[in-house]
Amino acid sequence: MNSQDLQGACSSQTVVLHFIINPTASSGGAVAVWEEVKTYLDQAGVQYQFAFSKNAQDVVRLAKAAASPGSVVAGVGGDGTLSAIAGAIAGTEAALGVIPGGTGNDFARTFAIPRDPVKACRVLLEGVRIPVDIGRLNGQCFLNVVGAGLDAEVVADANRIFKRLSGSLGYMLALLKQLISFRPRPFRVTVDGNVTEVKAWLVTVANARYYGSGMHVAPEADPQDGLADVVLVTDLHRLNFLRLFPLVYKGKHIFHPAVRVLRGAEISVECQQSSYVHADGDLVGKTPLDVSMWRHAVWLMAPAPE
Repeated sequence: MNSQDLQGACSSQTVVLHFIINPTASSGGAVAVWEEVKTYLDQAGVQYQFAFSKNAQDVVRLAKAAASPGSVVAGVGGDGTLSAIAGAIAGTEAALGVIPGGTGNDFARTFAIPRDPVKACRVLLEGVRIPVDIGRLNGQCFLNVVGAGLDAEVVADANRIFKRLSGSLGYMLALLKQLISFRPRPFRVTVDGNVTEVKAWLVTVANARYYGSGMHVAPEADPQDGLADVVLVTDLHRLNFLRLFPLVYKGKHIFHPAVRVLRGAEISVECQQSSYVHADGDLVGKTPLDVSMWRHAVWLMAPAPE
């Protein structure tokens, strides 16, 4: 690891903990999260190294440099930061660590990783290594959720207009804005060779279970089975969509007749109308999108079973 990139503590000991902090995550809130973690580690006498990333490419570079056997490469930021680290260390013996420091922190929810920085840090020290899947979207790795349709338009507005608002409030305001103008679109969805043509509000491809700061979009998704859950919200009246929406926070929307859930390892989504595509809270382009699941691609530090 380049000494100009990383600053260390207890340098005479063997370093196994590496932290990559995204200083722009949660409008700078990740820096305050890191300060709590740093104070805890210093008081406990735990060895670590850390670096502040400059951009997404820098996250990848730092993670690759840190990925030695037995090391834990922890992201202090949001789901996008974690996905960049996961993609960089996939296939190695390094483990991904999660210190929630972003706006949504949805990947952490699937594994019950605490939001509290000190408790999350204890997971790195006392937790268990488990293998988890990652998805590859047009060559880019993701841990959580990708999709197109209304939710991607909401992400666009949440990032452009409402980013400074905390958690689900920004997504809710962006959703309300989009509901004024958005219309369901014709999608062609192919899952493991099986084609579904449907007019839909959105198509969500989920490795994990949550997005949008706590929306339980894919409650049955298993990020260890090598498959993605594909959630389709088909055409229904706007008022009925509004009635359906609150159910997503409890994962009960999947029982609505307008919602279909498919499952597979190879997914492609096409749309007659060019549509934004989001991945883990960030816009990554427009349709078509192609997803390939990579089973047990990366180790994750998860809470130990009680």
